[in-house]
Amino acid sequence: MPAFITASTETKTPIVRSSLLTAWAERLLLVFLAALFAVRAVAPAWTHLDADFANYYLAARLYRQGYPVERAYDWTWFQRQKDQSGIERPLVGFTTSPLTSFLPVLPLCSLPPLAASRWWLATNLGLALVIAAILKSMTDLPWRRIGVLMLLAIAPLHSDFSLGQIFLVTLFFLSLAAWLYFGKREFLSGVAVAVASATSIYAAFFLLFFLIKRQWRAAAGLVLGLAGILLGSIQLFGIAACRIYLREILPWTLRGEVIDPYATEWNSLNALLRRLFVFEPELNPWPAAHLPHLYAALYPLIVSFILVTFLWALSRWETDASRRKLEWSISCFLLLLLCPAPMPGLFVILIMSAVFVTDHLIARGNLRLAGAMVFVYTLACLPYGRFYHSIPKGWTSLLAFPRLFWLLVLAGMFLWILLSGAEGIIWRSRSFAGAALAFVAISATSVAFEETHLAGQSDNYRPRLTSTIGSAIGINPVATRDSVLYEGSVPRFGSTPDAYCVYRLHAGSITTFGGGGDWFHPAATADGNEAWAEVASAGQSRIVGFDSSEASPDVTTTVATDAEGPVVSAGGQWLAYIREVRGRGSLWIHYLRGEEDNRISPSDRQLAGPEHDVREATFSPEGNVLFSSSQKDGSRLYSVDPQTGRISEFASAHCSARYPAFSPNGESLAFSCDRGGYWQLVTMKRQNGEQRQLTGGDCNSITPAWTPDSRSLIYATDCGRGVGNTALAKIDVEP
Repeated sequence: MPAFITASTETKTPIVRSSLLTAWAERLLLVFLAALFAVRAVAPAWTHLDADFANYYLAARLYRQGYPVERAYDWTWFQRQKDQSGIERPLVGFTTSPLTSFLPVLPLCSLPPLAASRWWLATNLGLALVIAAILKSMTDLPWRRIGVLMLLAIAPLHSDFSLGQIFLVTLFFLSLAAWLYFGKREFLSGVAVAVASATSIYAAFFLLFFLIKRQWRAAAGLVLGLAGILLGSIQLFGIAACRIYLREILPWTLRGEVIDPYATEWNSLNALLRRLFVFEPELNPWPAAHLPHLYAALYPLIVSFILVTFLWALSRWETDASRRKLEWSISCFLLLLLCPAPMPGLFVILIMSAVFVTDHLIARGNLRLAGAMVFVYTLACLPYGRFYHSIPKGWTSLLAFPRLFWLLVLAGMFLWILLSGAEGIIWRSRSFAGAALAFVAISATSVAFEETHLAGQSDNYRPRLTSTIGSAIGINPVATRDSVLYEGSVPRFGSTPDAYCVYRLHAGSITTFGGGGDWFHPAATADGNEAWAEVASAGQSRIVGFDSSEASPDVTTTVATDAEGPVVSAGGQWLAYIREVRGRGSLWIHYLRGEEDNRISPSDRQLAGPEHDVREATFSPEGNVLFSSSQKDGSRLYSVDPQTGRISEFASAHCSARYPAFSPNGESLAFSCDRGGYWQLVTMKRQNGEQRQLTGGDCNSITPAWTPDSRSLIYATDCGRGVGNTALAKIDVEP
């Protein structure tokens, strides 16, 4: 045998042997990860229904039954529908999900909940295989490496499957968009990204990538796709629902003010900086320092710097196929890094980034950097649940965001990879100057916006009524002579059972009333001797009377069935309540006791039909019932005379108005008025119609209740919190 052949064989043998060992190691790792996935994700999803799927399932079911879908953003209403539907989950909430997010589950909503969840699990498994096939078609990686990289996304992938989330659908459409983009079908690629944004609105920001790469057809596809989704949403859900989402929900989502904006679970820059520098009495009582102006400056500057730096690094126009895939994947990563409140399952998008970057580095023989990147990617995807079971204090919050730390390390690696392959073109002075100007413009605009947005957010912190650490929600208060009753959900870190309860605040202590279902919307006489509440359980809601002076009363009296939202007249003679017909409220009145008026039947009687879509009601001092009615163009106040049944519009509100409440002395009316998408408290003098706005800021102040002396209002506010995640506050009203 010739010498050169022998030498070549001897030289290659160790390499071949190393490749075989690597391949077997990857196969063993794949088997281990697959087994872990089956045990920790697939098995739990098969055996029980979890919260996230229950949210989508319930929204889809209500939509299919003809309910107004925008009501899903009302936490109390959505929880009530869960109870009445018999879905066995403690707490549900559609929160800030896009209206279109439940559409993938719509074909399954006719099935029982657990059966639908199992079909969704099978659908997700099929989607995972299709995504793997799409990624395989665009890379030179073998199947085993595709599988390993997918299964290394342990926390996101397990969360998506075990909780029944929809973010694998988002990843599927982004993968499809990449396949179309690299196949020179840019317009269809943009359309696919638009469809992905229907499940996660953050995908729409891919428009920046198309613009910076001058892919005008892709940008046009994305814009037209979003326009088509909007028109389709108007057709499917109605213009009122779309208006509510765009004006009252979407702005909160884009700011990351969802559920609890300080939660360590988000692992975002927004949540970290809020936790360090923005005080909130219940959700963030121990920041490092209460410096909201520092947050308002620091967060936009950091986000603007990261965004502009990456877009600058992506700004090359003509690139080869491998570089284009690298830029696409890093743009997907950038969406996650800058997302203000990403759900844990949304991080499945990292899978595509890991696959494309690994393929790019291996193709260039940079195995060490590829291995380092996969290692950091794995650390970013590990489950860090044990970090989230307490509220960190001060600077220890820095230790409570491990995923964010590894994402920042990964960002540094991705930026290095982008710049190292740029061949010096992006270092031109003109390119650098343009990026610097963009940074100044974006950061200055963002800082000004944050300063304006935070103005007045903490004004109601001092007069807060409760300060239960970790409390989730407090709403629908009613003030008696010596106490306040209100509706609330469980503290996040408490031992209370998962349910909505009625609470009584008296002399600084809180008493809980509940059991037999969720307790909503308390009502009480002025002296506090009698109280009522709605109890929602499987099949119906009913109004019960109970003794509010006893903790957890053993005896309740059912006053009305198929009834919700009770309010009592000043003398305790009449009780008004709401009955729903497919989510649209009708107003009813119930005789309690006292001197009977011969003109009014003592039996329950309807005062306003479901065509008025009654949302809230209150008694006037004269005995009329004032109620809010949901209309296509907003909410209106109407008055009905229980004696004659005559309904007339209360036109003095001069705005879209809800949550009316008459003062005990009969001189003033309080209600919430829609001001640019935010609900603000307004009082009106009955004598002359003079109105005064009591609250402001980019937040909501709702469900006012007068104190017995008619000098103060107790209300629910989500200022400094997530949208709809309200706490109770008190405000004085000028006599």
